[in-house]
Amino acid sequence: MSAAQDLQNFEQAQLDTQWLYRQGDLVLGPLTGHQLVEKLYAGVLTGETDVSASGPSGFRKLKELDAFRLHVEKAAVKQRVEAEVRALRSRRTRQRLIAGSVAAVVLGALGLGAWQISRYAAVYMPSENGALDIQVDPPVITVAKRSRPEELFEYPGEPKRAPDRTPSKPAEPSVEQPPEKPAKPEKVASASPVPKPGRRPAGKVNADGDGLATEVNYDQSAINKVVKSKQSSLFHCFQEEADRRPGFSAKVPLEFTIGNDGRVAQLWVDHPQLKKGAMYDCLLVELKKWPFKAYTGERATVSLSFTVGKKG
Repeated sequence: MSAAQDLQNFEQAQLDTQWLYRQGDLVLGPLTGHQLVEKLYAGVLTGETDVSASGPSGFRKLKELDAFRLHVEKAAVKQRVEAEVRALRSRRTRQRLIAGSVAAVVLGALGLGAWQISRYAAVYMPSENGALDIQVDPPVITVAKRSRPEELFEYPGEPKRAPDRTPSKPAEPSVEQPPEKPAKPEKVASASPVPKPGRRPAGKVNADGDGLATEVNYDQSAINKVVKSKQSSLFHCFQEEADRRPGFSAKVPLEFTIGNDGRVAQLWVDHPQLKKGAMYDCLLVELKKWPFKAYTGERATVSLSFTVGKKG
């Protein structure tokens, strides 16, 4: 019998032999050599596992036994390949999760952007289908001269207030007190005395017949620029009013006064049904956001007129 046949017979005998194997402090078995090989390929045992065919005192490592050395190497290669496959699958899974998350974020951002655009279009850019047609007349800027809102407009159907021209009855003269002189009418717009010769006031000064001067320092072109760029921000107030009142259509003149700090201070709406209410409040809130420049002197009043109606 040749040496190769002897070795093969020896290895086969080892595979057929009953073996004990050790895991930690436990001694398990017995198992045949073929069962040990199966556990090697399953990853339960490794080449470092101690085995014995002669009892608890003769343990040796699997990789040191000729019958198991080749199987130990093949099992190690198999475990490495399987580990690499698992790692590759794990990376691909993470990549898919990341790609899905990015796609979800992008789609969410696009959806939010589309919602914002549609909301803006619905509020500030009404569509052609039954939406409001809003036309704006050019603004008129004047010096503020009204002190009471109710004196600003006269409404159709309301009796005009005639000025009280009844002369006041003079007080009866007495020895102790001379007759009172009639008081001059109160000047509504704020004014300052005409400057003395030699002193030049700031801004443009207009003098009236009562000897009072009106200082005008606001920039009309700057006010017109702000009004032109911001007037569309009022459109949603008219749209909301149309939603509350189906068939709403009207000419809505309004005036607002710009305070010296550059913010709208007062608003008047020249329409008998819209002097106060939700639309008035909406217009005032939007107007207070308009960024006019601060200035000194007499305050400016801006007149705007909106023609609101249904398209088509």
